[in-house]
Amino acid sequence: MGRRSINQNIVKSFKRARRYFLDDYRRRERALSERGIFGYLRGSRGYVLIIVLLVTAMLVSISAEFLITAQTNINYVRKFSDRNRAHSIAMTGIELCKFILEADKRGMAAGLLLQRADKNIDCYQDLWALRFPEIPLENGSLKIRINDENSKINLSVLANEFTDSTPYYGITQRFFMNLGLPIDLADCIIDWVDIDDARFPYGAESSDYYLSLDEPYRAKNGELDSLDELLLVRGVTPQYYYGLGGGNYGKEENLVDDNMGKRQLNTSLLAEMTPEKAKEAALEFEKDLSNLEMKIGREKSRRFSDYFRAFGNRADYLNELNRININTASYRVLSSLSDYMTDDVVSEIIQRRSVAPFMSVEEARGLINDETVLKNVLSVKSYIFRLEATGKAGDTSLTIIGFYHRDDKRFFYWSEE
Repeated sequence: MGRRSINQNIVKSFKRARRYFLDDYRRRERALSERGIFGYLRGSRGYVLIIVLLVTAMLVSISAEFLITAQTNINYVRKFSDRNRAHSIAMTGIELCKFILEADKRGMAAGLLLQRADKNIDCYQDLWALRFPEIPLENGSLKIRINDENSKINLSVLANEFTDSTPYYGITQRFFMNLGLPIDLADCIIDWVDIDDARFPYGAESSDYYLSLDEPYRAKNGELDSLDELLLVRGVTPQYYYGLGGGNYGKEENLVDDNMGKRQLNTSLLAEMTPEKAKEAALEFEKDLSNLEMKIGREKSRRFSDYFRAFGNRADYLNELNRININTASYRVLSSLSDYMTDDVVSEIIQRRSVAPFMSVEEARGLINDETVLKNVLSVKSYIFRLEATGKAGDTSLTIIGFYHRDDKRFFYWSEE
């Protein structure tokens, strides 16, 4: 066979192969067009394997997504359930706080404490002033605390619709001066709460300060909605507001945790008490109370929220809601009442009220000689209280804070954290 004949055979073989592949391609193209992908595959030998692989891949994808979604939903439901339980516990705590205040107001708590106080006054010997321990519950716990807001200075009445400035303005000035902070802060705050745009000498109003900021806003010119609104006021920095520095911070001596006196039971003594030693232990506990030497001094805390408040009766600055309770006021607040409130006078007031609370403001005459303070600022009763209840369920905790008017049984402010 010659070379020419070999070449012709190769060409013929190539043409037959080309024709076969073209015919097969057109056949598969026609079958795919007529029957679809699954119809086409059904007739092939790898059909079953391909279907199995596709279904398996789809199931793996769906099951993985399902497992992730299911686990997320389970965690969410558990957290949601814990939060609901924590919220219910905290709400119960708020109701318990209200009951304690009402029981104290009606004198129902008489006899529960070693120190007996009159129901017509409020002091740190009252039931509400106790620091209640955390109450264990099934799968959770409850912690409550009640604070007297009438022990603080109401900044919303530094000025109002009828008065350019009230006695509380001077008290606020002295408070900042005692902390070593700029006295100008009082001018800035009174400009924030007064009704006009006339600037106090060292204050700030919308036109000359707030509207010129990079993110401008207007002065409130009205009652504070909450105390943390002070952070919008010119000069009130977070450092000042939270008591973390500034002024004479770190330079004060003989500081104390509080000036409330002893209001808690000696739980360690009670835990060690046996029936045989019950009488002896009770006598020792009573002796411990009677011989208590209370340390008096400026409080360690410099947080504004421990000495200022936002709620009261703005329309009438002489109203009892705005007054400061001499039986519960802190050392720092008492020191700010007038220029004559020396350390000796303040210490004498605190020492005296720890033994026998003031039954009337007149009993403080001689210690406090400023008639304006005696007649227009001080009181022996409290009306507004800060209620705090923390409910815990599982790993979730929720705190409710409310500022409560005991006589009107209404809240000025409510928050859940």
